Amino acid sequence: MSSLAPWLCLFCLTVPDQPYPQISTQAGGIRYTHELLNRNTHLLRLSAEYLPFDSEDSGLRRMSAFAQDFASKTCPGRYELDQRRTPPVAVRHPLGQNFVFRCR
Repeated sequence: MSSLAPWLCLFCLTVPDQPYPQISTQAGGIRYTHELLNRNTHLLRLSAEYLPFDSEDSGLRRMSAFAQDFASKTCPGRYELDQRRTPPVAVRHPLGQNFVFRCR
């Protein structure tokens, strides 16, 4: 049985790792994940909790401003921002939106 252990260990080293789920980061009341889709295209997934006495429009404006700022810091020059709204899931669910931006 002890001669089988080195072979099993070698097998474990050759199996590729599974992708790990991306953990969101929080900044300024907005949680986000950032993925690089290809060399110049980025996906930014944002969510914001509803604040007391806050409207959905103000939450969308906060996320749009965050995406503009994030894209300007990520791209060395100009960028093109595309906003893609995710459908609402539940009443108390955080407000969510996807942004795709391309560095030029």
